[in-house]
Parts: sequence; C-alpha cells; structure tokens
Amino acid sequence: MNIKEVEQLVDMKKANIRYYEEEGLLAPGRNRENNYREYSMHDVEDLKKIKFLRVLGVPVKDIRKIEEGKVTVSEVIGARKAALEQEMAELSEARSLCDELIQRNDTFDNLDVTLMDMQNAFFKMRGAKIMRLDKVYRLENYRNMCNRIWQTIFLIYYPAMLSLKFVLHYELPFWLTLPMTVSALTAAAAVGVFDYKIAHYKEESSN
Repeated sequence: MNIKEVEQLVDMKKANIRYYEEEGLLAPGRNRENNYREYSMHDVEDLKKIKFLRVLGVPVKDIRKIEEGKVTVSEVIGARKAALEQEMAELSEARSLCDELIQRNDTFDNLDVTLMDMQNAFFKMRGAKIMRLDKVYRLENYRNMCNRIWQTIFLIYYPAMLSLKFVLHYELPFWLTLPMTVSALTAAAAVGVFDYKIAHYKEESSN
C-alpha cells in the first residue's frame, strides 16, 4: 500500500511517517518497477505501536531500543512512569504559581517574574519547549506561504499558459516561463523541508 493509505489507517501525517523511517523505526519495502515505497500491514501495525508509545511520551530513542531488543517495554514504561510522577509534582508547583497570580491580579507592567524560579529545572525545560513550539508556528507560516506560491503557479499560471498555447496558439517566451517554473519547484521543495523541520521540532517538544 502507498503512504496515503497508511496515513488514513494510522491517522498520522506523512511527515511523521517519514521521520520515523529516517530514525530507523520503520523500513518499508520498495517497488522494483518504480522504486516507490510499499508499506505492508506489518508496517502499519508497527506505526500503531510507535504512535501508542509516543502518546505515552516515550522518546524515539527508547522505542528504537525496544525494537532492537536492548530493553523491554516494562523497563521503558517504568522509567516513563517515574518521569510522569516527577512531572506531576512540577506541574503542581506551576499550578500553585497560577493560583497566586490569579489572586494578585497583576497587569503586564507590574507582573513580578521573580515569583518563578527561572533556574528551576521544570521551568527551564518548559521554557525550552515553548520556544521550540514558537519556532514550529513560524515554520508553519513559511510552509503555508511556499505552499500557496507553488499551488498558485501550478493551478493558475500553467493552465492559463496551456490555454494560450493550444487555444489562442500563443506561446509565452522562455525567459518568462523559466523563472516561474524555478519558483514553483523551489517553493515545493521548501514545503518538504519545512514539513521535516516542523515534525522534528514537534518531536523534541513532546519529549
């Protein structure tokens, strides 16, 4: 089956599937005739297991160790449970801070940031995740812009160009068509790069 079918069966974006392939968690076969990836039901089941463990917050590196038989599921989940208990304690601290800020009813101008221990491991980690998510939002904006560029060229410019050629028998000069073609291909390539980076930063933020 192709990747579109896998996306529907697993409810997972292509960028994430590609990322797991690059990380060595998935190794689909290849069609000998066209060299396209061919996914089996075994690949689909593996992706479901990967998604299940990722939802629990298990890092990709630990899933790889499980697949390689270096650790057991119980060992990894035990470590994850301990991490969750630590996170719960830290989140409780953050919730208490929220309660205090609600009672203070500060404005932005008199907001007292000294209430938060910026050197606290939890808040440092939380801050790093937020910064990565901000980077994801920025990349998504760039990706959407590039996507609109190549879609506009391929869905509007080229049909219009073909209409001029075959209906009105007028062919646009090469110096005009080449930049548009290069722009469309560059934008399409940029979309793929942004998709990869977005998946990577989301992966880091979920760890």
